[in-house]
Amino acid sequence: MGRAAANQLLETLRDGDVIAITGGKAVSAVVDNLQAERAFDVTVVPLTGGVEGKFYTDVNHLATQLAERLGGRTMLVHAPLFAESREQRDMLMDMASIREVFDLARRASVALVGIGSIRTPGSSYYDLHPISAADRDALFSRGVSGEMMAHLIHADGSVADFPLNSRLVALDPAELMRCPRVIGVAAGTEKVLPIQAALNGRFLKSIIIDEGTAAAVLVAMESKQHVA
Repeated sequence: MGRAAANQLLETLRDGDVIAITGGKAVSAVVDNLQAERAFDVTVVPLTGGVEGKFYTDVNHLATQLAERLGGRTMLVHAPLFAESREQRDMLMDMASIREVFDLARRASVALVGIGSIRTPGSSYYDLHPISAADRDALFSRGVSGEMMAHLIHADGSVADFPLNSRLVALDPAELMRCPRVIGVAAGTEKVLPIQAALNGRFLKSIIIDEGTAAAVLVAMESKQHVA
């Protein structure tokens, strides 16, 4: 899957492109499998703040690696993914150095994004922000289906009204609507609900997934259409 996504990314790239990315295992697999035959005049920027202690899937680390593999340059977000409060988040988002990177990300010509699960115990989301079992149950009871760009989202793709979302140092998934090439990357049956949510939100222009997951998503979405 990482190779397939890396190949699609290379096929879409043009000199002068801005590439905006998330962190995560799927995007890490893409970067690891990227083998460009020439250097590209591109700029790679994060879509979110960074995560301490997870350097191999941290967005700043991956942005740097991707830029090096493509022969381009990068601009990093020197801020945590989660601020301590909404007020602190607003302050960080308004800092000139962070605002400059996110403004560039808003104008990206290509976006490479992971799609996260919150239902399984080993979900990467809980690496980003560990929460109690009671808080997890609260997420499920409110109909949260997954996460995208670290935002918790409902099955219809709308961003959940949950306190954690208000503290995110990150662009809103809806801000990708203006990006002409948004490539989603995900694998595993635990990603079926999150993928449905991302598709319902119309955040993606294309998606790279494994065959088993693709079949499960199609079955799930087809059954919903029949019910409707």
